[in-house]
Amino acid sequence: MFFRRSRARRARDAVADQVAERTDDLAAALEAAREAIARASTAAGRKGAELGKEAAVKGRKARRRGAKAARGVAEAVDPEQVAELTRRAADKLFPERAKQRRDAARKRRRRILVGGAGLLGAGMVAGWLTAPKRGADTRQALKDQAAKASEKGWERVAEPSEEAGTITLEGEQGAEVTQLHHGDGTVPRSTRTPPS
Repeated sequence: MFFRRSRARRARDAVADQVAERTDDLAAALEAAREAIARASTAAGRKGAELGKEAAVKGRKARRRGAKAARGVAEAVDPEQVAELTRRAADKLFPERAKQRRDAARKRRRRILVGGAGLLGAGMVAGWLTAPKRGADTRQALKDQAAKASEKGWERVAEPSEEAGTITLEGEQGAEVTQLHHGDGTVPRSTRTPPS
């Protein structure tokens, strides 16, 4: 029996040794895994920080490029074109508003046309009413008006004063008048033409 016990004890000790060795191996593997995980997480953190910095730099560059492109487009696009495109988009979305706007534009155009036609008609009527008679009557009326104007003009002109080139009008002080010369430098005689 003693022999059996010792064999069982030896087997138990062998199993315990094997278990202890395996436990030590597992503990060493676990420690190595922990160190590897710590190194990997540190490396991943560094890599993540680097990638974050790169992403931030690329994001800033992309924003700058986008802003520059937007400025270029804004400079290239005419505000009137943008307004027209916006109006067209609104027309598609709200056809009732588009119809109201078109009707208002038609009314404005009609008012302008009617006002222009009214002015044209008033001008034509005023022209017909104030137009002189035609033919011989017109010529005679023009001659009479010209004769009356020349008589009135000559009545207002007085004789020239002692100074050459000064003419005195009724109720006025002396006025300077420059004498006309012929092309050869001689002064014409003192004939006056009536003012028109």
